Amino acid sequence: MDYAALIEKTTDEAFAVHDLPGLAVGIKIGASGPLPAAGLDISSVRGYSDFESKTLLGEEDVFHMASVAKLFVAEGVARLTREGKLRIEDRLSDHLPWLRLDDPRGAAITVGQLLSHTAGLPDIRDYRWTDPEADAGALRRFLLSVDVTAPPLLWPPGEGGFRYSNIGYDILGALIAEVSGMAFETYMERSIFAELGMRDSTFLTFLRTTEGRRLAIAGEHMFDTEKLRAALDPALLLRYGAVAPHGKDGDRRIVRQAYYPYHRAHAPGSTLTSTLRDMKKWGDFCITRQEEAPWREQAAIPAGDEKMGLGWFMRKQNGYLLYGHEGSDDGFRSSFWICPDLKLQITVLANIDRAPVKKIGKKLFDALT
Repeated sequence: MDYAALIEKTTDEAFAVHDLPGLAVGIKIGASGPLPAAGLDISSVRGYSDFESKTLLGEEDVFHMASVAKLFVAEGVARLTREGKLRIEDRLSDHLPWLRLDDPRGAAITVGQLLSHTAGLPDIRDYRWTDPEADAGALRRFLLSVDVTAPPLLWPPGEGGFRYSNIGYDILGALIAEVSGMAFETYMERSIFAELGMRDSTFLTFLRTTEGRRLAIAGEHMFDTEKLRAALDPALLLRYGAVAPHGKDGDRRIVRQAYYPYHRAHAPGSTLTSTLRDMKKWGDFCITRQEEAPWREQAAIPAGDEKMGLGWFMRKQNGYLLYGHEGSDDGFRSSFWICPDLKLQITVLANIDRAPVKKIGKKLFDALT
């Protein structure tokens, strides 16, 4: 069977049926894997990086990865634990004494509960994408704001099961910074991206444009919101290879979004930008990793058959166990899953709200297995 042709056909169908501006699919199967399609390595794109200007999508174009970023946060925590600087059982208050929730039960939250969304924390209500901040203090300011400190926990930490919380991962970003002694984004660059050769990946989206880099050098990004908005304009980022975000208007027509989803306060939970090529490097690393702790079940996901590990979701399909994460922010959807037993990885990216990337990924997995 020609599996490459089958993948291209499945991608063609998904792109046409779901009315997307752009669709990017990355599939890689290790040559020593047990599938007939072993050795397959495909990067396939359809449509436009910008629907308005009809700029064609390229294999090396940069996508906002949204919550797929959380997998990298989990790896950052894992590395610090291997270095003996952190333990999964540690209480948050042991490392971030400056972060005090009004709910006294918050003092019992552990690192593992944050990773597995079992701390009882609520989710973020307003990401303030249209009011971005880019200075190094943005994360701490957010965590000290009433948006984080005032709401009561949904239940005592570890006692109420799973509840997805972006606040929890922003806290983990601050934890990484505190324990490593460097900014969260700097640690991720030096500890993960550099080691894996992920040269087109960053949590600092604004540095992708010359205008953004100038603001960073001048320090103006700390107070000049209008200049930062201009540096993050989707039309400008497009010139630097970053795919534009899209939505649909009242008539269901595809339109380019006026803003890019970036705010440094939410870097740990959301602002990773990357490419298909870099995500394959990440997939190769995850498939061959020796440590299984992140994949041990911590909680069941309500109203579904998935489980939650330490940062990783887990599910079964066609008798195989897969690990991964979905991402959803204004203008983007992302899906990344691996099957270590098959040495298989699938990345599906779309530059529009509510694109069914997980569904597409499942169809691709069906085609291969």
